[in-house]
Amino acid sequence: MKEDNNSYKYIIGLMLLGYIGIMIFANIITPDRVFSDMENRRLEQVPKFSFEKLSKGEFTSNFEKYTSDQFPFRDFFIGIKSNCERILGKKENNDVFLGKDGYLMEKFNKPDDENLESKIDAINSFSRNNPNTNKYFILVPNSVKVLEDKLPAFAPVDDELFYIDKVKSNLDKGIKFIDIYDEFFSKKDEYIYYKTDHHWTSKGAFYAYKRLGESMGFYPHGNDYFDIKEVTDSFYGSLYSKGRFRNIKGDSIELYIPKKSENCTVEYYDEKKISNSLYNMESLKEKDKYTVFLNGNHSLLKINTDISNSKKLLIIKDSYANSLVPFLTGHYNEIYMIDLRYFNEDLSKFIKENNIDDTLILYNVKTFFEDNSIEKISW
Repeated sequence: MKEDNNSYKYIIGLMLLGYIGIMIFANIITPDRVFSDMENRRLEQVPKFSFEKLSKGEFTSNFEKYTSDQFPFRDFFIGIKSNCERILGKKENNDVFLGKDGYLMEKFNKPDDENLESKIDAINSFSRNNPNTNKYFILVPNSVKVLEDKLPAFAPVDDELFYIDKVKSNLDKGIKFIDIYDEFFSKKDEYIYYKTDHHWTSKGAFYAYKRLGESMGFYPHGNDYFDIKEVTDSFYGSLYSKGRFRNIKGDSIELYIPKKSENCTVEYYDEKKISNSLYNMESLKEKDKYTVFLNGNHSLLKINTDISNSKKLLIIKDSYANSLVPFLTGHYNEIYMIDLRYFNEDLSKFIKENNIDDTLILYNVKTFFEDNSIEKISW
């Protein structure tokens, strides 16, 4: 019996040494990766050594991150971990919930009262400083609110609608708030949010566009005005990367293409280039396929259309606006898009110099409450 135990320990020891040897060899021959498509983030690289960093503990901390990020077969082991957690019934990871019907939804935490007040003050100051442009504001609820019936039982999520109403009730009278929650709730059984990403789908953007038309004074086109074209069915978005739940079906992305030709040019100021399309089809070959809409986020871009009404629209926005704008090109001669995360100029001066008729502030709830760049609106 003792001999059998020794043989067992000997075999286990050999297997452990073999595993360690294989992993060391794999680590040597596998080149370091710069970016993880699965996690949609940059990976830690070899830290530069210095005695100062070593004494402060920075070098060892960064080296631990490096070895973790560059661990051989990292994506494979993450997938195994995810599958084991799902078998054990885990429904939340990194503030992402695994909901019904394959929906991933990001947790919403109530904002800090002082921070919220500061943002509302900035928007109201912007309104008072720009009396000659029509001002509209749309705060888009996320799937975690509209589709809350798909959340796991007892998921600890704060109420987005309460804070939407709080913003609405404290806005300057010169700003028209466009409420879309009821519209979206009535359409909650339709495909209005991606399952693996935090954005609304093109159909969701279409419903918002129709509500915008009612409030902003233009007549929105119906479904029959567009050819609806599915351009991919394998989109795995930000929540898939963040939550790390695997074995989930990818999302489809649809483009609403007007049957009647609408010519336009898109000028990207930060990249100093001009495109004749609202869509970057090359993005469909990449991980973040949502950037098919206007090639992602930019500090400032300008869209010229062949609409002859001379109307000019400025959108102060986050990435939700990128899939909405294609619906608006049939109603404005010029559309400007500004992302305050990257734009650092005087907005009031910009509005006056470009004779802006309408200004639309568009954010999704989570970005609005978590990103302080909106306060730059009053600069």
